[in-house]
Amino acid sequence: MKPIKKIAFLDGYAGLESTIEQILSKKYEIIIDSKNPDYIFYSVFGAKHIHYDCIRIFITGENCRCDFNFADYGIAFDYLIFEDRYLRYPLYLTYESFDKCLNNTTTIANPFNRSFCSFVVSNDKADSKREEIFNKLSKYKRVDSGGKYKNNIGEAVADKLEFLSKYKFNIAFENSQTNGYITEKIFDAKAAGSIPIYFGDIKIAYPLNENGGGLNKKAFINLADFTCIDEMIEFIKAIDCDEKRYLEILNEPLILDSNHKEIFNKRLENFLYNIFDSPLQEAYRRGFGQWRMNIENRYKKFQKAREKIIKIQNIIRFYK
Repeated sequence: MKPIKKIAFLDGYAGLESTIEQILSKKYEIIIDSKNPDYIFYSVFGAKHIHYDCIRIFITGENCRCDFNFADYGIAFDYLIFEDRYLRYPLYLTYESFDKCLNNTTTIANPFNRSFCSFVVSNDKADSKREEIFNKLSKYKRVDSGGKYKNNIGEAVADKLEFLSKYKFNIAFENSQTNGYITEKIFDAKAAGSIPIYFGDIKIAYPLNENGGGLNKKAFINLADFTCIDEMIEFIKAIDCDEKRYLEILNEPLILDSNHKEIFNKRLENFLYNIFDSPLQEAYRRGFGQWRMNIENRYKKFQKAREKIIKIQNIIRFYK
């Protein structure tokens, strides 16, 4: 008979609920219990987690860090080693575009009978380099913006990959340059048959076994390989005018390891089993020291005050 494990998912959980349940169900009888769980998985989209003093496992695909004063364990994107309390598991692993890139199934019938470049962004809060590449590249040829930010096609696109497939290039700049922070952007571009123009994790093209992103540097155009954006744009212009060189980049597989996803899933499995195989008192890792407890109490007070402020703001919006 499998051991019973009571878990709950709170405040968003980075799209990993089904993956986690599937892994845990191999060894345990999993009961979803939001009233009295022994373990909670929580993310950044709420504050319900402050009401639970059980084993806390933080998950995020956002560009923020796990606070190990409050969480026993963390699952995120940083290249971080912290005892057995942290695992790097990037959110892009859950996206369909990643699977398409992994299987290398995208084919474009006529790659040159397409418009020049696309740009799909809704968030204007980002590194200024993203706006800079859009503005400067637009001086060479029109860049169609299909997101809410800098939209120049009349409306936001409904199907991102279909939109990207109509263009030779796609600006796939991350919001910021943070090591390990690789989102779906580069995979969406490649899955759509468009060459990604990338800015973000400087270790994205390092092999996985060298604590890198595990992507093929020959399959995209990376700002990290140039001294500045102007130099990058000159390279893009040259590729745009050279069909042979364009096809060489377009046809390169993006992902270096065919077992890329299996590697991460095995790491996730081992990480979770280490937690759930341990007695609860041993799995509790955040400690009972006075200063840590002071930090936790302040954090709980802050989150409770934040919840009240949000409720008041929502009431005000309702009556406006």
